[in-house]
Amino acid sequence: MMNSAAEMSSNRTSRSETEPDPPSRTRRPRESADEENGNGLVRYFLGKAESNDRIPILDKEVNTEGEALVESLRQGVTFYVVQEFRTIADLSGRRPQLTKESVTSKKT
Repeated sequence: MMNSAAEMSSNRTSRSETEPDPPSRTRRPRESADEENGNGLVRYFLGKAESNDRIPILDKEVNTEGEALVESLRQGVTFYVVQEFRTIADLSGRRPQLTKESVTSKKT
């Protein structure tokens, strides 16, 4: 009652014939400069090439972190991430407290 190897292989089907391929992993898109994260509106700027290390000089604004990475490498400059906040004073208790609130307005 032994089946030949050819008969056994003809009775089998490959996994790809019976089951679909598992879904490929996809990456979550990164937040763009127009999207707000939990820490406030994030904006990306390239630094000027001729600036010194003591005082950052912002040059061109770019839309995403990925674009900032590529452009800073291509131009040989650093890039800066800027987050916008507004200070709120809470004077209701015995001690005044300052808290930050993210600025949600879009850049113009």
